[in-house]
Amino acid sequence: MPELPDLEVAKTVLNRILTGKIIEEAEIGNPILLRRPTAEAFTQEMQHRSFKAFQRYGKILIFHFKPEAQLYINFMLAGRLKLQSPSTTKQKTMGFRFKLDTGWDLRYVDSRQMGKLYLLLKDEPTSLIPKFDEQGPDALDSALTLEVFQQRIKKFNAVIKHVLVNQRFIAGLGNAYADEILFAAHVLPFRKRSSLIETEIDALYSATTSVLQHAIAVITSRVDDTLQFEVRDFLQVHGKGGQPCPVCSTTISSVKSGLRVANFCRQCQI
Repeated sequence: MPELPDLEVAKTVLNRILTGKIIEEAEIGNPILLRRPTAEAFTQEMQHRSFKAFQRYGKILIFHFKPEAQLYINFMLAGRLKLQSPSTTKQKTMGFRFKLDTGWDLRYVDSRQMGKLYLLLKDEPTSLIPKFDEQGPDALDSALTLEVFQQRIKKFNAVIKHVLVNQRFIAGLGNAYADEILFAAHVLPFRKRSSLIETEIDALYSATTSVLQHAIAVITSRVDDTLQFEVRDFLQVHGKGGQPCPVCSTTISSVKSGLRVANFCRQCQI
């Protein structure tokens, strides 16, 4: 699943290489992914628009166009963007294709067919996108101060990992980076939020910023402009169940909780 660091890097790449470029032709490959408008309306509306800017909010990437319109992409588990030659065989899992005036295609593919695409035209509100307005502040928003973080987290009483991935708390964290933040803060994922003392909450706040910024820096240094990336090998504990902890060498635990797997060190995290 693309998470905040992946999408932050994608946003930066797209702003650099596609701002001002024009969509000559649009095609919908799988209408089930398009939640609004209809496939016919989408292809008509996209034709001849240019890219104005790219934005990220939480785990959603937002395309801004001229004339005014916004495309919101929720990638879910397996959505990906790809810059490809028009001669590249179209995948059955393709959600949409933009033929660009650069001679390239920008394609969205989704092997799990779970992504969600919303096109909002001028003056259409984000309330038309289910749950978008219910999200908390973006995890990297400068307005998310320690004080705000402390106030918001006290509204949630689930186990702390479930709180971190709850987009109503803060927007942008998924399973992988929740594991990394908890490891950096030395907090076990299955602790109840109410059991955390003030210093532990402060540590979670600091770890959220440091872990995400480090991930963005690593991914930026290792990807190219094709957007075909999801770098995870540098993570400390996520996906490393059964391997030695990078700090103390204790075997990293892997425990399933609901639909997610939590990876953590029983020695370093308390």
